[in-house]
Amino acid sequence: MIVFLDGRVDFVGPGYIDLDVNHVGYRVYVTDHMVHNLKVDEQIRVYTYQHVREDAVLLYGFHTASDRAVFERLITVSGVGPRLAMQMLGAIEAEALVASIRAEDAVTLCTLPGVGKKTAQRMILELKDKLDDLPVQWDAVFQHEKQSESSSQLSDDVTTALIALGYRPKEAGAAVEAVLQKNPQHSIETAVKASLQWLYEHQNDITG
Repeated sequence: MIVFLDGRVDFVGPGYIDLDVNHVGYRVYVTDHMVHNLKVDEQIRVYTYQHVREDAVLLYGFHTASDRAVFERLITVSGVGPRLAMQMLGAIEAEALVASIRAEDAVTLCTLPGVGKKTAQRMILELKDKLDDLPVQWDAVFQHEKQSESSSQLSDDVTTALIALGYRPKEAGAAVEAVLQKNPQHSIETAVKASLQWLYEHQNDITG
């Protein structure tokens, strides 16, 4: 098994790098974050995970051994394959991901690409007691808690405004959830306008 490679970056592609190790080329699949931070001719060490499929042997690469360890835990979760695990690690730091799972923070997990409520719940259920040996970035969880409080207040305020305009609580709630899920950074004014537009576009679905 190949556990790390020292070499020169020969090419940077979409989701992978070609690494020249003593004039032997290895294609290593990496996160988007790594792709954006690596340059051709840069000398690096990549910690690797060798994934064997029926039709291929693939190498996945990471900056640190602990990042690789998080990846290895993620792919033990039912429904989480290497590609999805790499997408997660490309969207959030490994230590913050570990913190979110240990804190049972499904809200943060659901913001990651390809992760819905069921996948987030499986990750928490299957991993929350299996990550004690990995680095944790608790600041990310505390920051998200503050953001969640703000988001919750915005949701309540917009829902109240829609009810005041004559919409039923169920209608208002559905509109606000859809709008804030798409863009949680709305102001109250823009969120109300977007919710009204959503209600107009989906009125047949709601009344039907």
